[in-house]
Amino acid sequence: MSSPVINNPLELHACMGLNACKGHDRLGTNACAGTGTCATASEHSCHTLNNCRGQGGCGLYGTGEEQMHPGDNPCAWQGSCAVPINAERFSTDGDNQGKGVWLKAREVFEIKMKKANRQVGPSPSAVGPTTAWLQQNYDANYTACGASGMSGGGSCI
Repeated sequence: MSSPVINNPLELHACMGLNACKGHDRLGTNACAGTGTCATASEHSCHTLNNCRGQGGCGLYGTGEEQMHPGDNPCAWQGSCAVPINAERFSTDGDNQGKGVWLKAREVFEIKMKKANRQVGPSPSAVGPTTAWLQQNYDANYTACGASGMSGGGSCI
């Protein structure tokens, strides 16, 4: 059996509501930018383990500066933390300390899209995917940074 030909490859993004194109969410069914259900980036569980730009989550590990750009890292191995970004994850350093990482990622995404003169629809969730939602809907082994369990997703593997 041959593999299907993909004419429109998915862009890689770190989580729900961070997709730049129609049809580029995990299921390929979203109506427009910002409305995707979940990450298309390769799952990874910790700081600097992403294999492409835009795949790093954020929170718990990394400098305060690194934690200010979730889902917007410039290159492989420069992302700060796990993907997908569960709603319970918070920044531990920098100007976003104690605040939600997904909320910061959505803010960074919206600023980038505005600069590109692109319209963005509402995210499927105002706070990002909760741990419970990810455990129920995510088809991969979901994990997130934080051996202490502070991020809500489990420990780094």
